[in-house]
Amino acid sequence: MIGALPAIGLAANANRVVRGTKIQHVTGDPNLPDEADKALSLRIVQTALDALQTPVSGPTLFEPSESASREAVHAS
Repeated sequence: MIGALPAIGLAANANRVVRGTKIQHVTGDPNLPDEADKALSLRIVQTALDALQTPVSGPTLFEPSESASREAVHAS
C-alpha cells in the first residue's frame, strides 16, 4: 500500500506500507518542478517495488529516501 497517511495502513495490518506524499497526489507533488516531481514519483514507486521483494513478518513501513539504500521500519 502506498499512502500519505501510513498509520492507517499499519493500523489495518497491511504488511507493506510505503509513505506517499499527499492525499491528492500520493506519488508526486505537482508544486515541484517537472523533473523534481518525476524524481519523487520514481523514488516512491521504486521503494514500493523494493518493498514487494523484502520479506516481512508483519506491518512494515518503507520510507522513500534520497539514498540508494532503503531500510524498512518495523511497526511495533
